[in-house]
Amino acid sequence: MREVADDVFHLPLAPRNSVNAYLIGDVLVDAGVALQAGRVLSAVRGRVVTQHVLTHAHPDHAGGTRKVVDALRIPVRAGARDLPALHAGQSALELPGPLRALGRRFGSFSAVPEAAALRAGDVVGPDFVVLDTPGHSAGHVSFWRERDGVLICGDVVNSMDLKTTIPGLREPPKPLTPDPAQNRQSIRTLADLSPRLVLVGHGPPVTNAATPFREFAGRLPQD
Repeated sequence: MREVADDVFHLPLAPRNSVNAYLIGDVLVDAGVALQAGRVLSAVRGRVVTQHVLTHAHPDHAGGTRKVVDALRIPVRAGARDLPALHAGQSALELPGPLRALGRRFGSFSAVPEAAALRAGDVVGPDFVVLDTPGHSAGHVSFWRERDGVLICGDVVNSMDLKTTIPGLREPPKPLTPDPAQNRQSIRTLADLSPRLVLVGHGPPVTNAATPFREFAGRLPQD
C-alpha cells in the first residue's frame, strides 16, 4: 500500500496494477475479486476503517466486499442504481447471446443485501465528493477532491490495455459496458474537472493527468 496523495493510499491487488482498491482516510474504495479480499484486509490491518464504498457493482470491484465488511464490521454503500445488483450478487451485464451464460456465471459474487445508497453530492472520507458517472454500470460513481485534483473513477476509464498491460488511457471494454455512449459522456464530464491525479480500477495512477485526460476525452467518438 502506497500513499499517492494526502491521506489517499493505493492498494494494488494484482500484478501490474491490473486490479486496484484505495483507502481514503478511513474509507475503503472497492475490494477486488473475492480471492483478493484477504489482500485487502492485510493491507488495512492496523488502520481505522469505518466504511466501505464501491465505484460499481461488478465482481472485480465488489467480489471481495462480503468478506471485507464481515471481517471489519463496517457499513457498505454504492451508487443507488447499482444497489439491485449488489443486493443480489449479480452484475447487470447485457452481453451478446453467446456470452450471456458466461456473463451470468462470472458476473456473480457474494450478495451484500445490507448495502445502502451513495448519492451525488455526498462527501466520503477526507473531502471526496460523490459524482454520478454512469455508463460502465447504471449506478457507477466516482470520487472527486477539488482541493488537490484527486479523482478516483473506477472503470470510467482504464489506464492500461487490459490485454497487454501497456499503460495508457483507454475506454473500458465494450462487452462489459452496457452503455458505451453514456460512459463516454462521463469521461468528458470528468475531463472537464482537469484532475491532476487519476486513480482507476485497472492500471497505474495517472499523474499530471489534466492535459492527457482532456486530450483522450477529445478523441472519443461523438455519439
